[in-house]
Amino acid sequence: MTKTSIKRKPAARSRGTKPRPPKARSPVRAALKARAATKAKPTTKSAAKAKEAKSKAKTASKSKSKSKARPTAKIKPPTKTKTRATAKAKPPTKSKTRATARAAPKVRRPAKLPTTLAPGFAAWHADVRAAVEDTGPDFAAFLTGLGLTGLSEIPPWEYADMPELIGLEQWGTELARRDRRAGIGALVRVAQHGLPIILERGGVGIEGMGFRATDPAVDGAPVETQIALVAAFLDAPDRERRDAVLASIDRTRQLQIWDDDLIPNDDRAHWWYLEVGQCLAHAIARTHGSPHGPSYYEWPPEVCVGRGLVVAVRGLRYMRAAIGLVLADVRAALVA
Repeated sequence: MTKTSIKRKPAARSRGTKPRPPKARSPVRAALKARAATKAKPTTKSAAKAKEAKSKAKTASKSKSKSKARPTAKIKPPTKTKTRATAKAKPPTKSKTRATARAAPKVRRPAKLPTTLAPGFAAWHADVRAAVEDTGPDFAAFLTGLGLTGLSEIPPWEYADMPELIGLEQWGTELARRDRRAGIGALVRVAQHGLPIILERGGVGIEGMGFRATDPAVDGAPVETQIALVAAFLDAPDRERRDAVLASIDRTRQLQIWDDDLIPNDDRAHWWYLEVGQCLAHAIARTHGSPHGPSYYEWPPEVCVGRGLVVAVRGLRYMRAAIGLVLADVRAALVA
């Protein structure tokens, strides 16, 4: 039998239908298919190595970025030990506190009593010695002649009860008028000379009465303290030492030893020394005044010096001692 070609008949079409046109290929679908086809293809060795290197680089870059971000993102709070160390800070030491305190303005305090004589002592003491030597070898005779002449413009003080004391008042007043430091220095030297003498004579009867520096201060500073403060001011006359002298004065004090009901006789002459320190301190504190006043609260400074010398010598005129001998000892102290 011979093979015969069999021709297939075209499918019958339903009536009223048209043949479908060929479908148009979508460009998007074609691109997706092409991408899938490339992924499905096996890669070569070089491509695989490149891909592996690329993946490692990505991993390394991710780890680096994480490590860099960690310190910023995960900052640990301070530990307890560090917080305690900060909270328990030690206070500044004494040395630092003192250094800070020294930076503040200093407050002025009363000057301490000097243990040794300052260089200024030689200056004012030399002036005192020269003034005494100008009077000649007999100090008592010179003062007697001065007191009898009555040439002073200031009337003699009523408690300068003899020519020698009148002359002493005039000499001390004139010296302080010419050289205030030398005049006060002369009174300081006489007071320093006489204080140990009257302390011995007064004995237990004057203990705690304001003579010694250790006595309680009732009407200003004790006599011994006032003498030392004035001497220190003469050695170095600055504001601090002057303030110390002014602080030793009791301005509310109303009675003086020469008041009628207090004035001592020569048997108790040491009581005159209660006013020596006051005369010294007011000779520095006063700047002007009248010699006609009743006390150093009104006198000018030079009168405080002249009448202070009278008070000091009257304190040494014990038991009607010869005034000539007393003044000879005073002169020796002034020129020593």
